[in-house]
Amino acid sequence: MVEALGMGDEVFDEPHLMVVIEPVRLESGDDLYVHPPFVVPFYLLKAKKLRDKAEPRRLSALRKPVRTDDGTYRPSSPLQVLDALEDLSLAVILSLAAIEAKANDMIGRLPDDAMVEIPTRVGGKTVAVMRDKGAMDWLSLADKISCAAPLLHGTPSIKSTVAWQKYKRLSRLRNALVHPRREAINDPLKPSVFGRLLTGAGSRAPEDAAEVIEAMDPGWLPKEARAELGL
Repeated sequence: MVEALGMGDEVFDEPHLMVVIEPVRLESGDDLYVHPPFVVPFYLLKAKKLRDKAEPRRLSALRKPVRTDDGTYRPSSPLQVLDALEDLSLAVILSLAAIEAKANDMIGRLPDDAMVEIPTRVGGKTVAVMRDKGAMDWLSLADKISCAAPLLHGTPSIKSTVAWQKYKRLSRLRNALVHPRREAINDPLKPSVFGRLLTGAGSRAPEDAAEVIEAMDPGWLPKEARAELGL
């Protein structure tokens, strides 16, 4: 049982079509038909909800610290800070996941004979290596965004644009979250990824991700998501 719809009751053009009725086998042997989400806006809007919940707690921690007996400032509510960092971390991870899902979607819509030229280091030199569509799934996310995805519409790469810089910042934050450093951080001028989140580094993650996706494929995001994300 397959229906081609987008989000809510609105029907979209081909780039937005999706299977919205998916059977799941229950222990009883019956099939339960469920509506899977429209992945890219689903990730973006969930990231925004998490960020919106975290921001008041993050800001409160910065505005209302308390001085302890040893003379240092501490958050008045450490648990609220941890809750805020949890939501901000997830918002960053989901925001980058939305970008990657969009890049993969664009690659999946390429013709089967599509080829992309990827600069590759070989023997100490950078050479152009051709990759077919099957090999594009194994490219780095940066190469998917900058080289492979633009093939779909024949548009210029977003590399060296403002959107590219936003992608790079999100990517660095996400990588720091999933590859945490093992040593303790004790330099207030060079905080850990969580210190950077506390001071606002990830507070625009959903909007930045939406702007990257908009640059990759202008007008593709559904109008409901666009309104929520300020596009």
